[in-house]
Amino acid sequence: MTNRDIYLAIERLCKRKKGTAVTLEAWLTSLRARLPGREPLTPQAFLELLEAAFEPAEAGKTGTAPPDVLQRLDAQVTDLQDMARSGQLDDQFRYFGINAPSGRRWYNFDPLTFVECGVVGAMGGWEDGDDTDREYVPGEVAVLGGGSVDPREIEHEVEQIEVIEWSLFRMFLGCGQTYE
Repeated sequence: MTNRDIYLAIERLCKRKKGTAVTLEAWLTSLRARLPGREPLTPQAFLELLEAAFEPAEAGKTGTAPPDVLQRLDAQVTDLQDMARSGQLDDQFRYFGINAPSGRRWYNFDPLTFVECGVVGAMGGWEDGDDTDREYVPGEVAVLGGGSVDPREIEHEVEQIEVIEWSLFRMFLGCGQTYE
């Protein structure tokens, strides 16, 4: 499967789940409970895991992924709980970015945005014209190594993804939180 295939599968998932009432906190909690162990995930298992997390997990069940992945999920759930208590999640402009009481920055606050941003930020696969809300920002953007360029001129590579290693899964979680 390629990063493009994964992104298109996420696009279809987002369409199927549009209008869902699942909060990001509930989705992350369900995702954590479903983590299957320490073996890397196939792309298909990754996609199935993301979709399954829209349903509540068995009470008391806990996933068995590597500790750094579990810690990242725990920190994200704690941030969301703290932001809810402080009223930050009621801010209509939160998608422009807010800092949780922990100091960690957040831009995405619902499962669909989190999943879409997580995948495109960690793996790529998006192309202009895809049937999502993602679009290029107007004007030039900064590029690594210095300088700026029209974002339409940046090459989007299609890459084979044989497995989702836990380091890539952790990156997905980070991009879900902060990628725009």
